[in-house]
Amino acid sequence: MGAETSFLVEDFIDSITTQLDRVQDALRIKAVNRPLTYALKDLSLELKVFVELDPRGKVRFRTSGPNEAGASVVHLGFTTITKPMIEENTVSLAASRSPSLEEAGLGEEDRRNLERYGVRTVAQLQKLGSSTSISTVSRLSTVSADRLRAALTLGQPRVDTIGPARPPGRPASGPGRVPPKPSTPPAGQPPRRPIVVGPGPRRLEISGRNLVGDVGPPVVKLRGAPLSIAEADDDRIVVDIPEHAQAGALELEMADGRVERYDLAFDGEDVWDPEVRS
Repeated sequence: MGAETSFLVEDFIDSITTQLDRVQDALRIKAVNRPLTYALKDLSLELKVFVELDPRGKVRFRTSGPNEAGASVVHLGFTTITKPMIEENTVSLAASRSPSLEEAGLGEEDRRNLERYGVRTVAQLQKLGSSTSISTVSRLSTVSADRLRAALTLGQPRVDTIGPARPPGRPASGPGRVPPKPSTPPAGQPPRRPIVVGPGPRRLEISGRNLVGDVGPPVVKLRGAPLSIAEADDDRIVVDIPEHAQAGALELEMADGRVERYDLAFDGEDVWDPEVRS
């Protein structure tokens, strides 16, 4: 029989646990009127199935038909797990923000080889590579080291635009939002145009990719003083600028250790830092 008559193991388990979660949710409502009730402690299942391996390397179960011999007997036991146990034994939500291996451009066979070593995201690849080396990961997984390095490059924090925070509903691109430029121009070129913010309540929006990793968003400083982060997402960070702040050097300390520096000016003011103007 084809794959359409069988089911993935994880799909089967997910379906059961989802329904058990609904039972738990119903208990919370029931407890309003019945302080003492009954709950499911353990669940055991015995399946008579044929175990198959599809072309993608996924294990599938196919239930046996009437009078069909040769099926395997699979025992599944379910037990309860608490929130601390989940947090201790699963990938953190912060780490799950990292691009997947597919988003990093790795093919299906490469992804399957890396998943054997617990690598499903670029962040996990970076963690494994820092514990051993990319060449070791390449040798064990048979994935080209060049493809691994290219995937890691995609997972690095990247700043695309910096500008005044846009009102809700306004697209990220538009007037006043330009790609940031380094504060120190190449020799022989004029000073860069600074990023201009204001007037009114001043907020700065930083757009890019992988801005919030498993260690948190970058540290944003103006003239060496940290700025308060109002909003933080993987592709967008909004920082508050103090009312009496002065224009000057804006620094972004990225999660990977890089420090990017820009010029920041306020509407009607000039850049104060003489190094910026030199």
